[in-house]
Amino acid sequence: MTSRPARISVLGPVRAWDGEQELDLGTPQQRTVLAVLALRQGRQATLEELTDAVWGDDPPRTSALTLRTYVSRLRQVLGDEAIVTVSGGYLLRRETGTLDLTDFTAAVARARTARAARDHSTAAQALHEAEGLWQGPALADVPGSYAQAQRVRLERERRAATQERLALDIGSGRAGTAVTELSALTEEHPLDEGLSGLLMLGLYRTGRQALAVAEYQRLRELLADELGLDPGAALRDVYRQILDGEPAPAPVAPVWETAGTHRGAVAPEQLPAGIRDFVGRTELIDRLRGSLTAAGVSAPVVGLTGLGGMGTSSLAVHLAHRIRAGFPDGQLYADLRDDDGGPVGAAAVLAGFLRAFGVPPADVPDDLAERAALWRTVSCGRRLLLVLDHAMTPEQLRPLLPTGTGSAAIVTGSRRLAGMPQIRWTSLPAFEPEESVELFRRVAGRSRVDAEYDAALRFAGACSHLPLAVRLGAERLAARPTWSVASIGDRLRVEMRQPVALHEDCIRVEAPFERDLEALRAVDPPAAVAFGLVALADDDEITVGTAARLLDLPDTEAERVMESLTDAHLIEATGYQRYRYLEIVRWFARRKAIAAHSAEFRRAVLARLGKPVPAELPTRSLRAV
Repeated sequence: MTSRPARISVLGPVRAWDGEQELDLGTPQQRTVLAVLALRQGRQATLEELTDAVWGDDPPRTSALTLRTYVSRLRQVLGDEAIVTVSGGYLLRRETGTLDLTDFTAAVARARTARAARDHSTAAQALHEAEGLWQGPALADVPGSYAQAQRVRLERERRAATQERLALDIGSGRAGTAVTELSALTEEHPLDEGLSGLLMLGLYRTGRQALAVAEYQRLRELLADELGLDPGAALRDVYRQILDGEPAPAPVAPVWETAGTHRGAVAPEQLPAGIRDFVGRTELIDRLRGSLTAAGVSAPVVGLTGLGGMGTSSLAVHLAHRIRAGFPDGQLYADLRDDDGGPVGAAAVLAGFLRAFGVPPADVPDDLAERAALWRTVSCGRRLLLVLDHAMTPEQLRPLLPTGTGSAAIVTGSRRLAGMPQIRWTSLPAFEPEESVELFRRVAGRSRVDAEYDAALRFAGACSHLPLAVRLGAERLAARPTWSVASIGDRLRVEMRQPVALHEDCIRVEAPFERDLEALRAVDPPAAVAFGLVALADDDEITVGTAARLLDLPDTEAERVMESLTDAHLIEATGYQRYRYLEIVRWFARRKAIAAHSAEFRRAVLARLGKPVPAELPTRSLRAV
């Protein structure tokens, strides 16, 4: 038994020393217990946490007794006062110079302080000291999923510190050495844009501009092939500066400390996989990216709304992947719409967020206000990115949003939520024609589409350049290698004008319209009825006056109805008191009118315009022909 505080190491194999003598820490299970206690850095580890770390989901019935045995044996090795019994668990006493992780954290903190004072030499020295504390992968000899999760977290902190050190080295006289190290790191992490950006700057500063450009081209091609992504704005800026011969100083990546009450939890990475063939919206993505990552902005939130099928969720996930490197403490995702189309309660989402940061289920409060308060505590000081998909009510969303500087959120929904001024809303428009054709190319085949470019453009126009409709049509064409682009366009124009959906793809395209219309019907039944009736008119634009005559309403009420439809994204405002339907939505709306109203009633509605009544849709399905 040691007579003085033992030195403990977790940044490598879990080891302990009494002076120069290494101590025998016993079985892997005992080392796991010591690792958990050490990683808590002076805070209590509960029996539940220790049990989960040692045995995972299959603990023995005698786990509490066995844990006491492990702690007793560790005390015999480390000293009776080393591990303290506290209510519900144990605590490892922490004294200066006795834990390498504490020394690492302190060295990084010194570097941050020096960097803030523009003392880059001292900052680099402190980061070199921090790096020297590592003796291999953290917890290298500790088995189990707990240790693996902690290795991922600690390695992320190590990489952040290493990247900051390399940025400082490039700005000093150690650029050549930094390039050698960065070359190895980029081979190990080939998709890391931050490392590639530093390597490009290091190569340029050591007189190798051509290799710097080649590194950019390597990463650009790899991102396109592996993820369907383009390099981010920061890397593109470095590339342009190198081409111009005026690169800025190497960006100093911040070293973020984990904060909150549950520091031992691994940073969650919950983002769904992005769409490999995502296209378009380049300017919008750059603008949203700037809003979410602007320095000094406290917890920015952007909201994306649009007609169903416009791609709000796809854009949110794509954007989140583009900026995830700026939020190293975790990325969280929640779908706020349940399987029945109703809202998921904030309490359930908060419980999931808290568990993701290591809060035991037993410690999650039942009361929503207390649960939200604990979430604010746990997330405080962390740089987190939240993607909150399909938000439906302010009450559902408000407790979830981050509040601290450094975090950000992306929200999607079918409409703007009132009473939430912190959200900067953007309504997604339809694709530009060339964006639609490019999506068509990526799904159906570039050479096939380019051979019938005009037909592809007409097809995309018939889809109203709605991303979902274009994608489904392209997938259908890809599955029919003998069809031409022109033929599938002809089929679409016929199918759109039928009184019932004839193909599964039509049903899939219209499913989001159905959902949005049902949501509108629940809050504004007259507007839901008007949606179908106003679409009977053939006018490219619908004025308030035209809507008033069709609906037999005063102008003021007709305007209210049209604005309600606009808020639901079922129609678009083209000017003051002027509106239009996307063509693909107009035919959907007309089918709704045919299903709900007799032919005589529809003719009477159109007769109110004082114009010849146009030919309307057939009144029976082609299936009955």
